Amino acid sequence: MTNSTVFSRTRGSTADVPARDRMAYWDAFNAATLVGLRCSSLSPAGLEVEKTDIALPGLGIADISGQDHVIERSPALVRQLPKESLFACQILSGRAYFIQRDRCLLADAGDVVVYDTRVPYLFGFLTPMRQLLIDIPITTFDDRLDAELAALPLRIAPKPGAGAMLGTTLRASVERFMKDPVEHDAARFAEHTRTLIAELIDAEVNGAGASRASLSYLLTAKQYVATHLGDPELGPQAVADAVGLSLRHLSRLFAAEGESITQHIWSERLSHAHRELTDARLRKTSVGEIAFRWGFSSQAHFSRAIRERYGASPMALRDAARADGG
Repeated sequence: MTNSTVFSRTRGSTADVPARDRMAYWDAFNAATLVGLRCSSLSPAGLEVEKTDIALPGLGIADISGQDHVIERSPALVRQLPKESLFACQILSGRAYFIQRDRCLLADAGDVVVYDTRVPYLFGFLTPMRQLLIDIPITTFDDRLDAELAALPLRIAPKPGAGAMLGTTLRASVERFMKDPVEHDAARFAEHTRTLIAELIDAEVNGAGASRASLSYLLTAKQYVATHLGDPELGPQAVADAVGLSLRHLSRLFAAEGESITQHIWSERLSHAHRELTDARLRKTSVGEIAFRWGFSSQAHFSRAIRERYGASPMALRDAARADGG
């Protein structure tokens, strides 16, 4: 387990557990880290599954993979181990079925299954699988999606157009944070993830209205920026072209959040560069290499920008991190 003041990380696997004990182990592990459930498998090799969780204030995320198996949260478990959360499971590989409230949903890779943990359910995986699970307390959504909770469970398939990027954005954002969770990014990541889930649910239940469509474009633009930060030619027009909006329209969407497209690009570049400057694993990487990797064509510009943002030069930040044992 990895702990910090902001988040904790846990990992569990049945690989080193005797086959006869695997289901009991997995049930206990999930009761402690996620939700009370009962798991079963028809495989002669026994239950084969692993999970990595990160718990943040107001949000939990998990990367789960394994062979075919079935999960049940029975009425008895709902009473004995209460959990008041909305789960959104993005299927990355495999095929699954989900049963809740007399509804049976069939899900394939790319789909997002959203459900209420206060209601009994059965979740079966027919093939080897991998999924990302987002755990959001129901109270987080009561004020904005109360009516939509009655529509659960939902299977949300990828939609064409800008909405198609929502699932892609969700996966990229969660995988990026799980790979390299950073404390000062945690609150922003949690709010961004909740917004993405709210957008997915609202668009599925109510259809994408103008305001939601605007949010879709904004999230799509931010995802494009996140995947092109190292390109020194990245600029407002390139982002607008990728999203399919006029530069003026996209600029207005960013302005509504209190920043310009250019400010967002450079802010993201600085955040990533700062992360690498203070990463002990990258001590042998020169300041210049880090600057160029994140789209700075001038080391002098990089040093000025870092000092303005973090109050110290790149070398001073690196030395401070080394002194702190980082």
